[in-house]
Amino acid sequence: MRIILFVLSTIGFVSIIFLFFSIFTLKNIISPSKDLIKNNYYAVVILSGNPDRALVAAEMYFSKNAELVLLSNEDSTVKNYFTGDSMPIHKIYFNSLISNKIKPENILLFGNNKSTYDEVRELQRIKFIKNKKILIVTDKYHHYRVRMLLDHFDISQSVDLYPMSRGDKVLDKKYIQNITLEYFKIILFYFFDDYDNFVSLIHRG
Repeated sequence: MRIILFVLSTIGFVSIIFLFFSIFTLKNIISPSKDLIKNNYYAVVILSGNPDRALVAAEMYFSKNAELVLLSNEDSTVKNYFTGDSMPIHKIYFNSLISNKIKPENILLFGNNKSTYDEVRELQRIKFIKNKKILIVTDKYHHYRVRMLLDHFDISQSVDLYPMSRGDKVLDKKYIQNITLEYFKIILFYFFDDYDNFVSLIHRG
C-alpha cells in the first residue's frame, strides 16, 4: 500500500512540475521578452522557415545601416510545379533580397542547415562577426528557442532578435501549429540538444 501511495504521490509531483514548465514555456513562446533594438548593426541574419523574413530583413538592412545580410543556407529544396524543376529554398530568400535592392555581394550564405540548432551553431563559427552587433530576423514565436540556442552556444550577448510578428491577432490553425511545434522542439532540446541529428540517426537505423 505504501509503495502505491509513493508511486501516486511521485506521479502527482512530477505532473505539477510538468504543468508549471508547460505554462512557463508556452508563455515565453507566445510572449517572449523583447530586445532593445539598436540604431545600427553590422549584419542582419535571416533564419529559414518563413520567406517573409527576407522582406523584413531587407527593411532592417537599410534602416539599421547594416553591411551584410547573413542568409541561412537551408539544406532542402522546393519544387516548381510549373516547370517541374527543384529550387534550393535559400534561393527564394536570396531572390527576394535582390528584388529589394540588396546587392548580391552583400548577401552571404552560411552553413548547410537542417534546423535552427544548425543555424545558430554555424553562426557561432563565423569568426568575423564575433563582438559585432547582429540582428536576427525571425518570427516572434521562434524567439524564445533561438535565445535558448544563442545562450547554449555562448553568442547571445551581441545578438538581438527583431520582433517580427503576425499582422493579425486571430488564432488560426497555422499559428497554433507553430506554437505547438515550438513547444515540443524545446522539450526535445532539453533531452537531446541537437535532436534533428538524433532523429536522423533513428531513421537510418
